Amino acid sequence: MRILDLDDRATPESAVEAHVALPESIPTDRAFLRLNMISSVDGGTAVGGVSGGLGNRDDHAVFAALRAQADGCLVGLGTVIAEQYHVPESQLQLYVVSDTNDISGAEELFASGRATLVLPTSVGPAPDGVPELRAGDGQFVDLDAVAAALAGQVIVAEGGPTLAGLLAAGDLLDEFFVTIAPRVIAGGSARVAHGPDADASPWELAHGFLDDDGFLFLRYCRCL
Repeated sequence: MRILDLDDRATPESAVEAHVALPESIPTDRAFLRLNMISSVDGGTAVGGVSGGLGNRDDHAVFAALRAQADGCLVGLGTVIAEQYHVPESQLQLYVVSDTNDISGAEELFASGRATLVLPTSVGPAPDGVPELRAGDGQFVDLDAVAAALAGQVIVAEGGPTLAGLLAAGDLLDEFFVTIAPRVIAGGSARVAHGPDADASPWELAHGFLDDDGFLFLRYCRCL
């Protein structure tokens, strides 16, 4: 484990690069899933209903660097709409998990062809021209099936907390990147991950750094 204290210096690009560097090998029979989330020190995940109000320049840099390392991004439809997701500048493909084929509020994103709507088979067809991935025969998306369908790819999951909790409970996460923002926000925002119980076994702290704004960047992995 490596913790960098940058001593009131601007964060070098090398710190972010080391923080997000891929391991030497990744699975080939399923997706390699990296969860990236942000939390206040008191456990809140949103200011004014969005997580963007918690971050700073280095959080944005880590976000961008994780995307640059990834083949795709897994995110819930509610988060896409609340955070006003735009078409990625790179060739990153967004996989948007939903239990409905109603894409109101994200029409421009889906019209780009760069966002795939991930649906269970119980939901009707995706709107015309919208790529779709079917996963699961029940009412909700089967995330195990999604991980299998994206085998060999590096996927960064960006929440929201419900999707994060389901991924954790399903033991589908390989790495967890969490930014701790030096803010106390109280309120009623959700935890970073919530939902069914997950395996409470310890994770290994693989890397971290503290920037000059007091933001703490941590990378955990299931490599014990």
